[in-house]
Amino acid sequence: MNEAIVAYMAYHPVRTQRGLEIVSGAIPWLIIIFLFAGSYFLPHVVAYAILAFNVYWLYRSVQLAINATVGYLNVRATEKTDWMAKLRSDTKTKGEYRGIHQVVIIPNVKEPQTTIERNLKSILVSNFPTKNMTVVLAMEERARDFDKEKAALLARRYRKQFGNLLVTWHPLVIGETIGKHSNNTYAARQVKNFLVDKKRLDIKKILVTTSDADTVFPSQYFSLLTYKFLTASNRFRQFFQAPLFMYNNLSRIPFLVRIPAIVGGIHLLSTLTKASGRFMNYSTYSTSLSMLDEVDYWDVDVIPEDWHLNLKCYFKFGGNIGTIPLFLPVYLDAAESTTRWKTYKNSYEQVKRWAWGVVDVPYVIKKFFQHPEISFWDRFVKISLTMEWHFTWSTAWFLITIGALIPTFVNPAFARTTLGYNLSRASGLILTICLVGVLAITVIDILLNPHRKHKFLAFLHPVTYLQWLFLPVVGLLFGSLPGLESQTRLMLGKYIEYRVTEKV
Repeated sequence: MNEAIVAYMAYHPVRTQRGLEIVSGAIPWLIIIFLFAGSYFLPHVVAYAILAFNVYWLYRSVQLAINATVGYLNVRATEKTDWMAKLRSDTKTKGEYRGIHQVVIIPNVKEPQTTIERNLKSILVSNFPTKNMTVVLAMEERARDFDKEKAALLARRYRKQFGNLLVTWHPLVIGETIGKHSNNTYAARQVKNFLVDKKRLDIKKILVTTSDADTVFPSQYFSLLTYKFLTASNRFRQFFQAPLFMYNNLSRIPFLVRIPAIVGGIHLLSTLTKASGRFMNYSTYSTSLSMLDEVDYWDVDVIPEDWHLNLKCYFKFGGNIGTIPLFLPVYLDAAESTTRWKTYKNSYEQVKRWAWGVVDVPYVIKKFFQHPEISFWDRFVKISLTMEWHFTWSTAWFLITIGALIPTFVNPAFARTTLGYNLSRASGLILTICLVGVLAITVIDILLNPHRKHKFLAFLHPVTYLQWLFLPVVGLLFGSLPGLESQTRLMLGKYIEYRVTEKV
């Protein structure tokens, strides 16, 4: 059976890809349609499905509260350790750490100079020796006229402060799509050519961090990364991920986009506490140049490069990869613009681009059948987690916010049954308990945000809690709707292009 499916996909690659894209985009719509049509024909089935999803959401909320708390404690413990001193003293690392070379790739196009400089300065204050670092300003050829003076100025200003500072100009060629993915690949290949082929550095001693332009690294990031790499089992099959928080400009943006920025950071912190081979690296992360070279770097035609690289490595190495958490907060910018409405638009477009990661669903389905050497259960979990993430992204708001109201609204006769009468009450009770997750997010955000100088006053401020009343609105506008648009575009074949998030 498996061989027949693989043979069919090989013989009909375009038909297979397009069919899986249609199915991937149709699933969330089928779920939403089922809520309404099913409420008329099978109201009891819909009611139990909604209650089951509410229980699942309660599980996720409690899990988030527990794991985020553990993550916060891990962050504080990690911050108290001098990781450079540990590198020098630990018998597992003191003989090797001097040979490790760190590469930081900063893909950017038309970014403000101040944004990139802030990134470079955060690297410069690292307690890891900067002479063992190569920074790559990965520019785009298509924006050379706009960026060439800025790139030249930054190179002159910072070149002597690092072991190497390279400026690459990525030319878009046939078969590539515009974005971080193709720029990263071009820059990484230039790095290999420069450091390995020309300077003869050992590729197995080079770590690569891909960084958004607006990233601000903690001073111990690279010493901690080096320590975790040298002490890891199977070190050349690992990704390294720090929690990411959009705290750089959080106080300036409207609260409607501040809420998803806060939730996203705490959620990532929560998932890092259970990081394993099933965790997907995201945005700013690190790995070995050796593994990147083995998989031929990022795919140049897949926009959501982070998850896709993880999946690519997973199937390339028979499922034998992992993710090691680095519990030091890395700070980013939330989407922002010159006006409130432009900020809302930028935020929506950014979430839509993230949600375009649904293109990984057809990819992982095909690979599921093409790699029987990986255990069935492991493949099943990988594909299930990928689909769960993307399909709850677009449908959770409908199931949670209005799900319990739909059966009685569509089918008034059902409202007179015992189940119909109690559906909203039972759902409301379950979702009220889910507020434990919101409470955990609120507390941990106050404790972790470095710009909150008066944390005790923040706990007392009513806005701290009242802003969460808008969570249903935020969940629709900056969650389900952009997710649903991306998935609908995939279904219709209206593919999106990479859009750089505006910085101010």
